[in-house]
Amino acid sequence: MTTAQKAVQKAAQQAVRRAAQKGAKRGARKTAHHTAHRTTRHATPHATPHTARETARHTTRLTAALGATALLLTGCVGLDGPERLSADCAVVVDGSGSGADSENGFRAKEKLKTTVPGFLADQKCRYVSYAPITAASTASSCQVGRMDLDPDADKRSERESLWLQTRALAQAGAEKMLDCARERQPGSDVLGGLERAAKVPRDGDGTYHVLVISDFDQSDPDFRLSKFELETPAQRDEAVDALVAVRGVPELPDTTVHRVGFAMRGGRTTPERVEQMGQFWQQVLEKEVKVGVDDGYGA
Repeated sequence: MTTAQKAVQKAAQQAVRRAAQKGAKRGARKTAHHTAHRTTRHATPHATPHTARETARHTTRLTAALGATALLLTGCVGLDGPERLSADCAVVVDGSGSGADSENGFRAKEKLKTTVPGFLADQKCRYVSYAPITAASTASSCQVGRMDLDPDADKRSERESLWLQTRALAQAGAEKMLDCARERQPGSDVLGGLERAAKVPRDGDGTYHVLVISDFDQSDPDFRLSKFELETPAQRDEAVDALVAVRGVPELPDTTVHRVGFAMRGGRTTPERVEQMGQFWQQVLEKEVKVGVDDGYGA
């Protein structure tokens, strides 16, 4: 119980005691008065209906005060305690060479470490799933188990300390997935990574939040974005059609994709190409896959 809850409980208990004492004194005075009055009329005093009614009234008042105390304390716990986590989330990590932790890459592991904790907290993620981006993302053998960051089995009332622990475990899970993606079939099938994220269970409430740490330079045996010109709408349409033809469209209803590392290749991507890639992926994600796109977690 928090300090605030203890203070409310103490105040409520004092109020109940005062009410009980006040009622008892009032009842005693009235009983004495009626007893004295009856003594002048009868040799043997006896209980009267009035005395019984007074006792019943005091009992009712005391019961009501206790009930109000219980409601007050219950309300205090509900308002003071943190709400439970509820959102479904996923972390998709790029194991290709472009994510190398050097001047020639976009430093995937560094971005993972600086982004994942804030992402999990901001989106109130309860369930976290993982997916790799490799040369064949959907078929990749890399697996990291789905995590529940706010398990019902943990009965502690102070949930913040629990969340700090489970979020640290969730970050470790993302690093494990990245290490696996780098070791096995390194490549950059970004759309396949989203397909993996689309197939995980969804038990939470509201929007599905998918954090994708990648430069989004789609590159796999069937499609290489670098081979396509993206200057005109017609050229982008051709590239989009080619990608969808070989990869299909993931089913991600009510989903927001949060991009980190977009179009970063250690300074080797020109500003013009970055803009063209932005238009290409906007068309793929918003018009074809039909998800929201958020770049709020930075490059």
